[in-house]
Amino acid sequence: MIGNLHSRKNLFIAYLIIIVFLFSCSEKGHYTYRVPEKTDDGWATAELNETGVDSKRISDLIREVLKQNFKNIDSVLLVKDRRLILEEYFNDYGREDLHELHSVSKSITSLLVGIAIDKGMIPNLGTKVYGFFPEYKGTRWVDGKYDISLKHLLIMSAGIDWDERTRPLNDPRNDIIALIFHSDNWIQYVLNKEVVEPPGLRWNYSGGLTILLGGIIKNTSDLYADTFAENYLFGPLGISNYAWHRHADGTINTQGGLSLRPRDMAKIGYLLMNGGRWKGRKVISKEWIDESTKGHITAGCLGYGYQWYRGRGIANNTEFEAFWAWGRGGQLIFVFPTLELVAVFTSKPYDNEPGLYRPFQMLSHYILPAMLPPTEPRKEISLNPNILDEYVGQYRWDDGKAIVTLFREENTLYGKSPDGEIVELTPEAEDQFSGTSRGIGDFQVTVKRGEEGEVDAAILYFFPFCSRRLKKINEKKREK
Repeated sequence: MIGNLHSRKNLFIAYLIIIVFLFSCSEKGHYTYRVPEKTDDGWATAELNETGVDSKRISDLIREVLKQNFKNIDSVLLVKDRRLILEEYFNDYGREDLHELHSVSKSITSLLVGIAIDKGMIPNLGTKVYGFFPEYKGTRWVDGKYDISLKHLLIMSAGIDWDERTRPLNDPRNDIIALIFHSDNWIQYVLNKEVVEPPGLRWNYSGGLTILLGGIIKNTSDLYADTFAENYLFGPLGISNYAWHRHADGTINTQGGLSLRPRDMAKIGYLLMNGGRWKGRKVISKEWIDESTKGHITAGCLGYGYQWYRGRGIANNTEFEAFWAWGRGGQLIFVFPTLELVAVFTSKPYDNEPGLYRPFQMLSHYILPAMLPPTEPRKEISLNPNILDEYVGQYRWDDGKAIVTLFREENTLYGKSPDGEIVELTPEAEDQFSGTSRGIGDFQVTVKRGEEGEVDAAILYFFPFCSRRLKKINEKKREK
């Protein structure tokens, strides 16, 4: 009897331990790092520590996602030094599930145009768009022989009457809604849009221009964009599972509509970081990648290439550049060339507009600091007034017009923005300051000096990966 009691007691304790263990594992925010599984899709994998990444910061990030401090995130993947080092899924998504990419589709369409140019199917970027669509006689672009080139489509500067940003997506007057849901012929809809300013003058976000890119691929290769991608991009990358929405007439929704697995999104980023090669095979020319990811035109505070965004940031006192594909709700493929890093995020695709920016916060606060040598925690320091006086003066924005004024009051440096806002600049080191503005939020300023040590310029970094260069106005030259 006593033996049975002891057995039951031990069994009860064992069950209790198991229950406590299971409860702790299911506790909100619990996370144990797992090396990405090596499958037959071509990815080499590695542990975080093998690539010199701070695993604690990455684990902290995933815990924050699990605790819903970063809401509606469906996946986070990292590729470092050519190996997949992180692969995490949330909200019932898994490795084999396709995810809607929204406007990431635009960036991938741009790659298809580059491949078509590499193969000689498309002559060059200066080719006028109307020449690609002889079957659309009767439209404004074709009959009027509008001076809009292929490059104007790629950098979204066609100068047409197009409004996709000021009206909400439930407004039928929004051009992208009118095109996708209320137009029988998508290409005709765009080719009938009137030119209202000189092409090349200004960036104006327009999914309709990307629809035309898909039409150009079709008319020059005799292949719809999805089949073209399967033959020349997806096939070479080993991407076999995808979906791409098409209109009733067969036109592919190249401005959106593509769904991929996140592991395959990472292949796109890796392809660009690796000069257009995958597993030793050239898929697209390095020349196209270099050219298409440059900042050809200004999109707000960002650069914009051939359907790719470009920006500059700072983390752990290290400046870096990045380019990325950016889709509604927070679908992103980031490439950081100097860090040999690709970061992929997918998020809830609808009713998740704040999600558009969450991945930038995840990168800034967790991922990028994990990739860089650690720095001392930020702390306020005091600078001698004589040093502060070196920064005092007027600085001209890189747009050549607006002026920012720095001035000192006692032992504090202040900045006056072009709209009159005055902010305090807190020194973190000599030539480095931080502050907060009602207009742009938190920011950092790095002062640049000339060959003789004089203050020459300042770089303003702010969210998300935006930067502006401010050139100090030489007082003596200004007096003359």
